[in-house]
Amino acid sequence: MIDERTLERLGGIATVHQLRAAGASAEELTTAVRGGTLRRMRRGVYALPAAQPDALAAVVARGRLSCVSAARSYGLWAGYDPRLHLQFSPHARAGPEQQERRGQVRHWLPTERGDQLWRVTVADCLRSVARCADEETAVAVFDTAITAGLVNPVTLRRILESQPSRARARAVLARPGSESGVESIVRQRLQALGHLVEQQVHVPGVGRVDMRVDGVLYLEIDGFAFHAGRDAFERDRARDAHLATAGSARLRVSAAQVRDAWPSVLRSIEAVVAHSANSQDQRDQPGVLACSIY
Repeated sequence: MIDERTLERLGGIATVHQLRAAGASAEELTTAVRGGTLRRMRRGVYALPAAQPDALAAVVARGRLSCVSAARSYGLWAGYDPRLHLQFSPHARAGPEQQERRGQVRHWLPTERGDQLWRVTVADCLRSVARCADEETAVAVFDTAITAGLVNPVTLRRILESQPSRARARAVLARPGSESGVESIVRQRLQALGHLVEQQVHVPGVGRVDMRVDGVLYLEIDGFAFHAGRDAFERDRARDAHLATAGSARLRVSAAQVRDAWPSVLRSIEAVVAHSANSQDQRDQPGVLACSIY
């Protein structure tokens, strides 16, 4: 009998040895392939029809998802690179299926053994990201991995301790608190300009706010798939109203604005911060009235 739980645990793709160890017979595998409940991807490798397309492409190429492609499969930030990143052992024999194709990036690196045939381990994923991705993307991957609980700052540095100095230095820049890669990017960019950024700040009556900038501006960042329903939209309007009632400066920007119009977003942030700071200075002077920006 084919154990679908084993296949699901392995990401929908398994070797014949894994399936046989789970109790499947050769006859059952043949029947499943003929019946369409399994696909034979190559000799000795089977997949569920619903397995991820990127995972199937990696198996056909005899590689594993790596770098930002692996990060995406683990639910982490994957940046804006649409290419398929595949990892191969440096000792692997390069055949036609290992030849680099358009839209693919090949990594020839040592690979940890893992149960899943189609992607590298989390540790190998983070190592390849540290070496391959740009600094901003790499740190955003690390931030989301820390927030997701896959690593902590100490284990991240340990994972990267054998990597080149440039890769190790990126681990030092990682911070907990970014629930999305876009939040991490905003945090990195603002801190690089000297702004104080606090993440996941609790505000009474509002809950957690993505970040507070220089102690005066509450900044919320809406993701690419944001406001999937009316309820989410209404909740955020209520949050904005609570912040306004409290007299707090606030700004809500979208992930698309961060990606495509960052200079404009930065100008807005710095203008509100400056205005709020000036208003605070005026409030601190006796006899001077000031209005808060909403």
